[in-house]
Amino acid sequence: MFFCWVLGIVTASADCSILATDVETGAQVAHLENAHEDAVNTLINVTETTIASGDDKGCVKIWDTRQRSCSHEFNAHEDYISGMTFASDSMKLVVTSGDGTLSVCNLRTSKVQSQSEFSEDELLSVVIMKNGRKVICGTQNGTLLLYSWGFFKDCSDRFVDLAPNSVDALLKLDEDRLITGCDNGIISLVGILPNRIIQPIGSHDYPIEDLALSHDKKFLGSTAHDSMLKLWNLEEILEGSNVNSGNASGAAEDSDSDNDGMDLDNDPSKSSKGSKRKTKSKANTLNATNNFFADL
Repeated sequence: MFFCWVLGIVTASADCSILATDVETGAQVAHLENAHEDAVNTLINVTETTIASGDDKGCVKIWDTRQRSCSHEFNAHEDYISGMTFASDSMKLVVTSGDGTLSVCNLRTSKVQSQSEFSEDELLSVVIMKNGRKVICGTQNGTLLLYSWGFFKDCSDRFVDLAPNSVDALLKLDEDRLITGCDNGIISLVGILPNRIIQPIGSHDYPIEDLALSHDKKFLGSTAHDSMLKLWNLEEILEGSNVNSGNASGAAEDSDSDNDGMDLDNDPSKSSKGSKRKTKSKANTLNATNNFFADL
C-alpha cells in the first residue's frame, strides 16, 4: 500500500518495512526496515508530519516523519488492521480490524479511548461522515455498520443492500454520500441516512482494493486484484445524483437525533471480542489512498 506525502510516496510492505521515496528523483528519503514486528497491512496520512500504520497482528503505530520515529503505539486488536481514518478536530484515529471490532485511539492521551463489542464478521473499511457524527464500517458479509460518535459499543444502524458481497473499500464523497468497492468488483454510489444505493459507478473483473478521488472530485481512481488502475469521470454521475437527492440530507439530519457530540464509551476493557479469524480477506495488497490523485 502507498500514499503521496509532499513530493514523496510512502509505502509499506509485508517485509515489515516502511519506505519514503522522492517522486521526482526516485531517491530513497527514509527507510524503516523493522517498523513493525509483523507485515504492515494498512498505511494512512494523519497530519502533515505524521502517518499511521497497522500490521497483521493488530498493532497500530503513529510515526513522526520529522524525527522518523514512532510517537504512539496502540495494541487494541487481536487480528490484522484492515482500515483507519482520522478525526483531525479531536485528534482521534478510528481503526477497524479483522477481529470484528472498531477502536478509537486518542493521540493526545496515547490511549485507546473506546472499543466496540465484537461484530459477527470482519470489519474491512471505515469512513467518518455526517460532519463527524457517524462512523461507517464495511464488513465481510456486505453489511454497512453505522456507529454514532461517542457511542461505539454497538452500531446504531445497519445497511444490508450490498450483501452478500464484502465491502472492501469505502471512500467518502461528501457528508451524505460515499463510494463503495466490493469483492464482486462493483463500485457504487451509496447514500447514508437515508440509506440507499444511488447508482453503480463502474466495475472491475476482480475484487476492489482501494478507491481515491482527484482534488476536484471530478475523477475517481480504483484499483483491484487484476493489478489494474481505472479512472472514472464522476461529473455526470454527480450531477444526476445531486438532482435525485435534493431533500435527502435534510430528512437525514432530522432523523439522526443521537447525542453524538459526547465522548462516551471510555472503558475499552469492557469490550467482548470474539475468537481470531483463520483467514484474511485483504492483507498486504497495493492500496491507493485518497490523496493519490491530489496533483491531477
